[in-house]
Parts: sequence; C-alpha cells; structure tokens
Amino acid sequence: MTAADGERRGILPAFPDDLVGILATVDATGPAAIPVSALYRAADDRILLALAPRRRSLARLRAHPAVALALLGPGFSVTAYGTARVVAEPLAGVDFVVGVELEVDEVADTLGGRTLVYGGVWWGWRDDDSAARHAEVRAALESWANASSGNNTS
Repeated sequence: MTAADGERRGILPAFPDDLVGILATVDATGPAAIPVSALYRAADDRILLALAPRRRSLARLRAHPAVALALLGPGFSVTAYGTARVVAEPLAGVDFVVGVELEVDEVADTLGGRTLVYGGVWWGWRDDDSAARHAEVRAALESWANASSGNNTS
C-alpha cells in the first residue's frame, strides 16, 4: 500500500449497526469479495462477523487468514487489514452461522481530502423472518464480544 492509497492508523471508527462491509479473501485462484451485513465492532482493533457455513470466503480465510474488510459509512471510508479466524462454530445461539474474529493490524483511511461519504449501503430484508434472524445474529455477536472482552466499545 502506498501513501496515495490512504493514511494508516490503528483505530477503527465507530460504525452503525446496519453497516455492510466488503470482506476480501484470497486463495490460489485469486481474490474474492463479498458483502457482510453481520458485523460488530468489538474493540478499537477487533471486529466480529458472522458468515454462513456454506460461504467459500470462510474456506478461504481458514486457509489464508490475511483479509481486508472495507467499511464505508456516514463520514468515513476505511479498510481494515488483519488476520481472521473462526472463533465459534456455530455461533452460540444462532447455529446457522459461524463466528469470525478479525484482529485488525492496520486501518487505512481511504476517504481522502476531497471525498464525502453520506451513508453506507442502503439495504434491508425481504421478510420479517430474515430480519429477525439477522437481529439474533447481531445479538449473538455482541454477546460473544462482551463475554470475551468484558466490555463493549461499539
């Protein structure tokens, strides 16, 4: 990464609960990126996320744990670089997802001096059951974060 790509710093910005990030993983065939809506900022340098067990990105990060997570929200655009690992399989209370922890080594501020971000991806669920399942996943991530660190910094 060059200085033109953004300034690196070590603290993740606070972000809204409904933020969608883009998780980039890599394997022998090259990089892949997927949207991830189940994110939880557990600390200044730690993000928890949930992935469906069928996701190829899960297999990629198991084999090659170096990942990048792009986050764009109101007033910020950052990419978090670090190491991902499965921490709960399945995630307690929601047996249809796997809990993944991203230990952030570096954060690149990619907003730039001339750019504004007014909001993240505008998204929702097609039905109430899906929305309820997502809320359960977010609650499980928060619970796991609080149990593993003893505090909440979101």
